[in-house]
Amino acid sequence: MNKRFEQIENFNNKLKLIGVLFGGISAVLMMLLIGADVFMRNILISPIPGTYEIVQFYLMPLAIFPALAYTYSSGILPKIDDLIVKFSNSIQTIMKFIIFLIEIIIFSLLTIYGWKLAMSGVSDQMAVTVGSILMPIYPVYFVVPIGFGLIVLEVFISGIKPILQQKV
Repeated sequence: MNKRFEQIENFNNKLKLIGVLFGGISAVLMMLLIGADVFMRNILISPIPGTYEIVQFYLMPLAIFPALAYTYSSGILPKIDDLIVKFSNSIQTIMKFIIFLIEIIIFSLLTIYGWKLAMSGVSDQMAVTVGSILMPIYPVYFVVPIGFGLIVLEVFISGIKPILQQKV
């Protein structure tokens, strides 16, 4: 296989692992914050102000979107491959190409519109009240197009890899 393609694939794998790391750290922080809030609310009768907003607007998106590419590449998401196997090889090739195009188009559109949402958040200076403090949430909006952009890269790599392996 092409050495340049292997470098791109290795870089993509590192990005996916970084996404999983961000997602894992966010999930742990979410559990700790919610656990501390429940403890404070029930034992000390004084909840942590803004816990719900911090989890909803910061930790939840940071737990989900960075790890999307890894989730997609792991194969745990449902695929149409079971249905495709029942057709002849020529039909399978055509169907796989059509699915590849549909995935690229859908995830590219999600990336583009996620970027537009993030830029809109920046221009509007989107913020949310956490406790009694107004905190900006627009930086978190950039996690959405980054997550879907990594899926576009993953789909592209997984679609091109079989073609490059056939040429070798």
